[in-house]
This record gives sequence, structure tokens and C-alpha cells, in this order.
Amino acid sequence: MNMKRTYTVEATLYTGVVSGYTIEGTGTTDWAATNNAIDNLVNIIKAESTLKRVSYRLYARNMINGNLEKDNQYLTAESFREIYNRTKGNKDGKALLALIDKNSEEETVKNMRRYERPTPDNFIYGLFYWNHWHYSYEALKNITVTRKGSSDLLQISYSSADPGIAYNTINILLEEFVDEYRAIRYGETDKVIEYFRQELARVGRELRIAEDSLTLYNIEKRVINYYDETKEIAAINKEFELREQDIQLSYSSSRAMLDELEKQLDINVQQLRTNAQFVNSLNQVSALTSKISEIESFTSGASETESQRLNDYRAQLRIATTNLETFSAQYVEHSHTKEGIAKSSIVEQWLEQILVFEKAKAELEVIQRSRQNLNDKYIFFAPVGSTIKRKERMIDFTERNYLSTLESYYDALMRKKNLEMTSATLKVLNPPAFPIAAEPTNRRKIVMIAFLASLLFITGFFLLVELLDHTLRDKMRAERITKGKVLGAFPARARLKYKNFNNAYISIATKFLSSSILGFFNEKKENQPYIVNFISTEPGDGKSYLSENLLEYWNNMGMKVRKLSYETDFDINDSKYLLAENIRDISPNTNEDVLIVEYPNLKDNNVPSKLLEEANLNLLVTRADRSWKESDKLIYEKLKSQIGETPLYFYLNKTSREAAENFTGMLPPYTYLRKLGYRLSQLGLTERMDRDSLRTKENE
Repeated sequence: MNMKRTYTVEATLYTGVVSGYTIEGTGTTDWAATNNAIDNLVNIIKAESTLKRVSYRLYARNMINGNLEKDNQYLTAESFREIYNRTKGNKDGKALLALIDKNSEEETVKNMRRYERPTPDNFIYGLFYWNHWHYSYEALKNITVTRKGSSDLLQISYSSADPGIAYNTINILLEEFVDEYRAIRYGETDKVIEYFRQELARVGRELRIAEDSLTLYNIEKRVINYYDETKEIAAINKEFELREQDIQLSYSSSRAMLDELEKQLDINVQQLRTNAQFVNSLNQVSALTSKISEIESFTSGASETESQRLNDYRAQLRIATTNLETFSAQYVEHSHTKEGIAKSSIVEQWLEQILVFEKAKAELEVIQRSRQNLNDKYIFFAPVGSTIKRKERMIDFTERNYLSTLESYYDALMRKKNLEMTSATLKVLNPPAFPIAAEPTNRRKIVMIAFLASLLFITGFFLLVELLDHTLRDKMRAERITKGKVLGAFPARARLKYKNFNNAYISIATKFLSSSILGFFNEKKENQPYIVNFISTEPGDGKSYLSENLLEYWNNMGMKVRKLSYETDFDINDSKYLLAENIRDISPNTNEDVLIVEYPNLKDNNVPSKLLEEANLNLLVTRADRSWKESDKLIYEKLKSQIGETPLYFYLNKTSREAAENFTGMLPPYTYLRKLGYRLSQLGLTERMDRDSLRTKENE
């Protein structure tokens, strides 16, 4: 009857994952990556952290804008009273209400987070993890997120009994989802970008240090271009080797020629070798020749000054050579040698060879001296080269590392820009709308289902009771359970409403009992009354009550009736009773027309078979309000075997009025409604009710 209505709010979100443009696009669609991206979006929307922020913001918004008396666009007054009273009624109610900043939703959420503690008695923590129907995780998990086919669209819907809460829940969720998505995606990329930025700065510093180290080393070793300089030195070395070979050859040949000429001159040569003037002139020629050779060897394309010096040295050399020749000619004593060769010619050749020899000697000394300098350069440049190459390798490695880091840095920046483009495509295509009409309810269907279910349950329950219950209750159940025949029923005493009719009920039931029994008095044995036995399986079933009423009724009719009871008229433990062959064995003086015999209960005692067989009728009295047990069943089977052909019937005692009416007919009062109810109970659907007869019965 008080079923709450449901309000549903829907929103459509455009993601752009499938058809959106990306900088990293390759022209082909990776469906696995696309589906994974869509799944990520759905999972972020339904993530516990996202829903927790939605819960806190929703609570803050409702506490700020709620009204205790009037519904508004945020929530109904009933919903606000519930959460307000829950908050205020908490043991920290004053502190919780102090968290609410009426001017700022964000400040309220911050206050809530500062107050929150992961303990069971913390209200803010429990607000999300309790089972509250608006703010708990269990309630917000009912938000459904579905993808529309294979498109870029996500359908988000939420249902609540409060239209304002349903609307604001979806509204807050869309805002929190975008923030959460950007925080997750940008958080990853920003960390990567920051890492590569730091690495780029570090590798850049190392590269600058390595380059500065190489520069300082080149300055320290006075190296401008190591590779060009070493090529130049190698070329000079090759040229020196060729010149050294030529000069060495010239030096050796001139030396041999000079030795040969000196053999021919003998004494003159010795005098010249020891002459100081000749030696000085020869040294002067040698020195000038050495200077000229040195200038010619190490000066190519000389300047004007060098050319002037070279010309001066050559002029001096010519003068020194002329003086040497003049001086040598003075020492020749003979005009011819002993071999007949003119001495003047030999002296000229000797002197010429001396000059050639001195020139070759001077050039050889210059070359050897220069070669030593060249060797020193090799010794200098060898370690310099290896050090420079090592530094260059370090610079090259650092530079390649720098370029690789720079490329990764640019890729990360490109990734961030692509994420910015992706996030920009997250747009709410259909924003949530405040629900005005509630969803159609299934109240009618629920009522019908409840009615049918209740009917089936009740019917099934009573059918189950009918099948399992062994209470005798009425004629139909008694005959079904006991497998015997029921002769009649005696109603229990009525209480409250119908207690004034108890005497009438007893009279009518006794009359029916009499009529039922008299129908069996159709054959009387000689010198023996009609015998009716009242027996029962258990004590307290009502044998005495029925037999006393019957006895009184027959006596009033003028019949000669006597009752024998096991309590007063015979001893059930006496051998006469236990071995009795007929009724006269226990009651010799019997001359009545009808004899009513009440026997003890069969559960604790035995009744002789002869006494049961000679009776005209055996009535097995049993209470209708007790169950028929297995022990009763065994006693009944034994009893049937004892009586033989003698009639044996059940008689129900303490039945309901309705069960008794199945035998006696309608019992008073005879009102119209009672008459109608009785007719329906007897399935007299087309029976006509005679008011005159009804009035007659009432008078009776």
C-alpha cells in the first residue's frame, strides 16, 4: 500500500575512443585496445574511489541545500529529515553538523575527509560502507553503465525513490568521472615526462662536462686538430725517410770518393788536414752548408726575410768555397802524381768531394736532428690520441644517450597531448534531466501475485495439514484415517456466543445418537436384552458422557434401560469378567429391554471377545480433537478381530458444531445468515430457503 515509486535518471557520454582522432593514430583501428579502453572507462565510473567521492559530495550537497519541510531539486523533505536526524542523533552529532559549510560544498567535503577515520563508529566512514539506501557503496553500485552497441557512447542510468538524489547522483558522477580519468591518465604521463626531463638535464650536464673536458685537454696539449696534425706529421715523416735515404747515399758515396782521392794526394792531404786555416775554412763551409740545408729542408714558400737569409748564406758559401780552393792549391808540390795524373785536377776533385761530403754530412745531421724532433712528436701525440679518442667516445655515447632521452621526452609530451585530446572528447552528449514522472510500478501485478501466492500458500498449507495431520476432527477425516465407519458425532460445549444453545445441542445430538443405535435393534436374542457396548481406546474420550445422556433420554421415553459401568457394576480384574461367556456372567439379574455397557479403555485393559460378539452394536467412542496414533490403530485392528460379525462403529465426541451438523442437520440458532451459511456448506447452491419453515424451527 505504501510502495515507494522509482525515479530513473539517464545520461549519455561520448568517449571518442573508437572514432576520435589521435596524434598517435596509425590509420588502422586496434579493436582489442579500443575495447580495453572502453572497459577502463566503465571500470573507472564504477570504481569504489569514484563512488566514494560521489557519496561524500552528494551528502554535502544535500546537507547544505536540504529543507525539513519542503521538497526541492536536491532531495525531498522526507529524505532530508531522515539523513538530518541520523546525523544529529549520532553521538558526535554536533561535531558532524559543524562540518557542514553552508557556503561551500568543496569545503564541506574537505572537512568530511579530515574527520573520516577507518573505524566502525566513525559516521562519515560508515556513511559509505553502511547499507544506507542513498549514500552507501551498495546503493551506488546499482548505477548501470552500458555501451551502446560498438559505438563511442556510454549509457549511464541510476534509479532511486528520491528524484533529486537520482538526478544529483548522476550529475556529480559525471564530474567526478572526468576528474578521476584525467588524474589517472595525466598522473601516469606527468610522472614519465618529469622523469625524462630530469634525465635530459642530467645527461645534458654530463655532455657539457665531457665536451668542456675535451676542449681543456686540447688547450692543455696545444692540439688544434689532432687528425690533421697527425696526417701532416706522417707526411713529413715519409718525406724525411726519403730524404734521409738520399742524403745517406750521397754521404756514403762522397765519403768513398773522398777516401780514394786522399790516397792519391797523401802528404798534401795530411798537411791540409792539420792546417788551422784550412780547417776553419772547411768548418765555415760546413756550417754554411748546414744552415742552407736546414732552411731548404724546413722552409717551403718562405717569406722574403727567409729568402734574403738563404741568398746571403749562399753568397758566403761561394766566397768560403773560393777561399778554400785557393788555399788548397798552394799546398800542391808536384804537378803530377806518380800515376801520371795532374795534381791540380785531383785537388779540385778532392776539394769538390770535400764540399759534397760536408754538405751531405750537414744535411744528414739536420735530418737526424729533425727526425729526433719528429720522434718526440710521435711520443707526444700517441697518448694524446688515445685520450682524445676515449673522450670523444664518451661524448659520442653521452650524446646518443641525450638524443635517445630527448626522443623519449618528446614521445611523452606527444602522449600527453594525445591524452589531452582524448580527454577533450569526453563530452556529456545527453546531460541528466530532473525526473518529473516516476517509473510505472508493478503494484497491480504485485498484488495479484501476492494474492495468488497467498492463496496457493494457504491452500498448500491446509492440504499439507490435511495430508499429515492425524486429528480425527470430522466424519471424512476420521473415516480416511481410521479406515472405519463413523456412526455419528456429539458436539463440544459451545462458549461465548452460542453457549445458551448448549442444552439444545446436547438434546439434538442425543436424539440422533438414540436414532442411530435403535436402527441396530432388529434382532433380539431370547431371554436377553438389546446390548450396546461403549468402548474407547484411551481414557477420557467421553464414553460415560454419551452413555449417561443416552440413558437419560431413553428413560424419559419410558424405555426399560439399564447401564452397566466397569467403575461400579463389575470388577475388570475379576476372573468372572475376564472369562465371561455372556453378559449374565457379570450381571446375572438382567431383565431390561436395553442394556448399555461401558467398558474400560482398551489401551490399558482387555474386553472379553464373547461380550463384544453378543452385543447388537459396539460403539468405539473417540474424541474428535485428538490424533489417531499408531497405538490406536493396533488396538482397532485387534478389536475388529475380536468382534467378528458384530457391528462396530466410531462415534466422534467433542466435535465442532459444523462437524456435528453433518449428522444432526442444522443446529440452532436458525437465523437467515446461519441458514444461508449452512446451505452453502452443504453445497445447496440452488436450494430455496423457506422462511416459514425457518420460523417454525426457531419456535421449536
